[in-house]
Amino acid sequence: MAESGNPTVTWAERMELLKDSAQQRVVSAPMPAAAMEQLLAEGKSDALGEFEGSPVRYMDRWWRAGELGWAALDEAATADIDLHAERYRAATAAIGAPPDADTAHADLPSTRTDRSEAGAA
Repeated sequence: MAESGNPTVTWAERMELLKDSAQQRVVSAPMPAAAMEQLLAEGKSDALGEFEGSPVRYMDRWWRAGELGWAALDEAATADIDLHAERYRAATAAIGAPPDADTAHADLPSTRTDRSEAGAA
């Protein structure tokens, strides 16, 4: 029985506390580059874009690459990048993906005339 004045903590609450504690340990230490590459490959983290230095979102935080590995940004920086990420994604969606050089004009009719056709006219 719980003593008076001491609230009983449920197993669910304990697990949540352990989860928060474990998450805090993960985000407080640099993550090796190979570990982040694996998380990206497995789809467990998301890069903002396909450009050098692109931040990566993992465990509800944005991470940036540094000399010692990937470092989690604090909550304020994460919120700031969330705002910019939303704008970035909207802008890239509006302009679409860059066309492939081989297929950029594949659906356009050819304006080139064959010399034999030109001479026959």
